[in-house]
Amino acid sequence: MRTLILDNGSHTIKAGYSDSDHPILVPNTVTRTKRTKRVYVADLIDKSSDLSGLYYRSPFDRGYLVHWDAELAIWDRLLSNDVLGCQPSETNLTLTEPIFNFARVQQSMDEIVFEEYCFRSLIRAPAPKFSALNAGYTIYGNANPECVVVVDVGHTCTYVVPYHQGRMLPQCVRRVDVGGRMLTSYLKETVSFRYWDMMDETYIINAVKEKCCFVSQDFYRDLEIARKGRQSILGVDYVLPDFTNSKKGFIRGQEPQVECLMSDIQILPLCNERFAVPEALFHPMDVGLDQGGIHLAVAQAIMACEERLRSVMFGNIILVGGSAQLPGLRERLQTEVQALAPADGAAVVVTLPDDPPVENAWLGARAVDIHESQDTDGTTVAASGVVDSPAGWRISREAYHENGPDRTISHFNKFI
Repeated sequence: MRTLILDNGSHTIKAGYSDSDHPILVPNTVTRTKRTKRVYVADLIDKSSDLSGLYYRSPFDRGYLVHWDAELAIWDRLLSNDVLGCQPSETNLTLTEPIFNFARVQQSMDEIVFEEYCFRSLIRAPAPKFSALNAGYTIYGNANPECVVVVDVGHTCTYVVPYHQGRMLPQCVRRVDVGGRMLTSYLKETVSFRYWDMMDETYIINAVKEKCCFVSQDFYRDLEIARKGRQSILGVDYVLPDFTNSKKGFIRGQEPQVECLMSDIQILPLCNERFAVPEALFHPMDVGLDQGGIHLAVAQAIMACEERLRSVMFGNIILVGGSAQLPGLRERLQTEVQALAPADGAAVVVTLPDDPPVENAWLGARAVDIHESQDTDGTTVAASGVVDSPAGWRISREAYHENGPDRTISHFNKFI
């Protein structure tokens, strides 16, 4: 029996069967083009050549799944024969949800999984839970390490989630309302004020952010270097796409063959924008948010733990999420947290997994499924050392109908 794993992120769904090495990444949006007004669901936008001025409708609002009509259209596309070719009645499902998800949303999610799609069984948990498990399997050699802090730099926000013996410490969780979407919007506003009007070009600017931005290790030093403008070592020219030869654009000089095919080249010059925009992760006041940065959130989350756990927590910080791929983020976060840690405490260690950070939760869910073994009578039992195994965690469709929505929610909450 195959198990389908859906890491249902607010920007990208990471989807795939547990017997796959890596997931496919599918946009978790319904997109409408500005010129032709055509609507594209999920990955269908990749087939469009009209990528200028896209309008996005996300199923998520402030990090929580609220627009089910959009999400169902995306899931229908995802499960279709054109993408995953899934037969829900013959498939087990592992699904991620937001931290501190609302009970009504959880109830709707369970009803749709079991009553509309009729999946055979379900495991549902927050993405940081699976990231913590993946860290246990791949880094610490223990399915449930004693202490680990997951810093999930996502699309909507950043969560700092401490785990002790495989269980979340809810009173210690911290959230910063800066994520990938905020950084993209900040970059749009900056370049629109200085160079080109790019306020409607979310698709392009998101690509610019991913290819050009980095986290400075010394902001004021880099700012001084950038005063020389495009001639400085930090200056780059970004070739905007023509949607014929290039869909996302590229840094000038990196794709000379494509550049030769483009008849009318438009250049977006970038210099201090490359590191000033990601600085909002450490100084949210730059974008008008009265909050501390992610380094402060990490320090506050750990200091809220029991005193005996703090030194271990400081030494076991895992950085995951789509925006965790920003060059320099791990080093800068480690430096900033070290400055806030008690002088007599253990050294701060921030680890960026070897696998792509955006896939970390999916890989953790896959590891949970792989580490179960088959009993002789066909029931699943936990493999050695695995506490949160599908044997006790997974709810079958029959059990859901027997227990009802409220008891199902309580069951899953026990494993968070």
